[in-house]
Amino acid sequence: MGRSTVPENAKGQPGLLQAALFGMCPHCADRTLFEGPAQIAAKCNACGAELAKHERGARLAGLLTIIVAALLITAAMALDEWLRPPLWVHAVVWAPLTVGAVLAALRLFKAASVYRGFDASN
Repeated sequence: MGRSTVPENAKGQPGLLQAALFGMCPHCADRTLFEGPAQIAAKCNACGAELAKHERGARLAGLLTIIVAALLITAAMALDEWLRPPLWVHAVVWAPLTVGAVLAALRLFKAASVYRGFDASN
């Protein structure tokens, strides 16, 4: 059974990992899900789907950030105990790794949130 609201030229719904990585709209699969690195767009520029209204769990995104930070702090402490690198090595390794891990986790979480809300409303 096809959806009556899907345009005839729709490419289909991309997978969650693909959507989080490339910012693909759950309706038309165009790369318009995110306005910023981890900020959901208000609506899709290609098909006009309202994306921001489907985003849920802003408080859970904060908890996710805390969990990712705790895991990275544990890994940094274990690495320090094992190898004892100089402080500058920690700064060079862990600063970009922390930013990347938090952004990746937030993009995945927010894409999942929008996709879940989008599927529930259709």
